[in-house]
Formats: sequence, C-alpha cells, structure tokens
Amino acid sequence: MKLLRLAWQLSLQEFLAYKTTSILTFILATAFFSVEVITGFVYFTMGNQLNGWHQTDYLLLVTTISNIVYLYNIFFIIGHENLSNKILTGALDYDLIRPVNSYWYLVMNRIDIPSIINLAISGGFSVILIRHETLNIYSIGLYLIAIGLGVGFIFLMNQIAISLNFWIDGFSALGGIIENATNLFSRPMPIFPQVIQIIFTFVFPILLVTNLPVMVFKNSNVIFYLGYLAILEILLFVVSKLMWKYGSQHYLSAN
Repeated sequence: MKLLRLAWQLSLQEFLAYKTTSILTFILATAFFSVEVITGFVYFTMGNQLNGWHQTDYLLLVTTISNIVYLYNIFFIIGHENLSNKILTGALDYDLIRPVNSYWYLVMNRIDIPSIINLAISGGFSVILIRHETLNIYSIGLYLIAIGLGVGFIFLMNQIAISLNFWIDGFSALGGIIENATNLFSRPMPIFPQVIQIIFTFVFPILLVTNLPVMVFKNSNVIFYLGYLAILEILLFVVSKLMWKYGSQHYLSAN
C-alpha cells in the first residue's frame, strides 16, 4: 500500500506538470456530461414519463453511469493504457520482478486526477437527484453496491481484453469496446427491444451494469440481478487472474 501511495503522489506531480492537458481533459469530460444532462431535459419536454421512467430517473441514470466511469478512470484507466503498451513493447521486465502483486500494481500504479474532479461534479448531481427517490439505508446501500459492481465489470472486461495481448497482437483495441458499449447502453432498459434486453442483461450484461443502480429504486427483483452480476464478476475475476498468470509466463521481453 505504501508503494501505491508513492505512485499516486507521482500522479499528482504529473498532473501539476501537465496542467494544460489535465484541464482540457476535465473541460471535455464536463462538456460531455453536460450534454447528457441537457439531453435528459430534452427527452422529457413533451411529458414527465417515458416507458415508465420519469425525468428524475433518467437523469439519475446518466449521472450514475458517469460516476461508474469516473471511478474506473480514477483507479484503472492510466494503468490499463500503460499495461497494454508495455505488453506489446516487451517492457514489463522491471514490473514483473518487483516483490509486489503485479496483477494489481500494474493497473493501480497511477490515478487520474481530472476524473476525481469530474466525479465530484457528477456525484454531487446524483446526490441531489437521489433525494427525490424513496430513501432508506437499505436502498442507498444497494445503490452503492450496484455502482461498485459496475466499476468491477468495466475493470474486469478491460483487464481480460488487455491480457489477450500476451498471445495476440492488436487486441488492445478491444479496450475501447467496453467504453463504447457503456455509452451505447446508457439509456433506460425498457426502450430497447426485448431480445437486446435479454442478451445485454444476461449474456454480456452491460445494460444491467448501466441500469442496475437506478433499478434499486424501481425494481423489487434487484437482489436477483445484484447476485447474478456479483457471481458473474467472481467468475470473470478468476478468468482474468488465470489469464494474467499464464500470460505473464508467455510474455516476451524486448530485452
């Protein structure tokens, strides 16, 4: 943990050294988030309900998805980007011989400072929206668990996609598919055709990931979905660990 703390301090120094780039990243992320919120107001200009979803539900959906993405970005995005490059260029030597858990160290050795600021904005907006829901400690706890599972799913899918680079060059492009899928399915589940709902809820559950936090306040079957996603992520974690173990053995150094 001490090693990670030192690495995160280095991230802060890098942020201060490249302030212009970091500020532009923050501005662009804020602009995209604002567009999503404004879109929500546009969708409901003709009425306060759309397929059983109210305007507050929709706005909570898009802000919560932003929370999930920003949380992933804070802890993992830089590590995943660097890891993919290191695997492809054979530059993992010094990381693999360190007396630390390389699986976690390599993906958590940097934090994304601008995403912390973005998270503060989207998180604050979510708090305002949640106050309009029926609240109790139980529902808030499930909401936070659903967010944690969402972050975990994005992390694991990207980790698996990046680990494929140990065997096949060019699979680093798959990392962007997860982010694109998250954006594509950042809409209420009922607006999608039934077959799409089934596939992207139980086969590749990105639609479940994006909708589950808000479903906590709308759906009595949410415990089933939380359990299903948790079990699936345990299996994905095992797969990702095995891929890392055998992939690192298959790794070819540039030296």
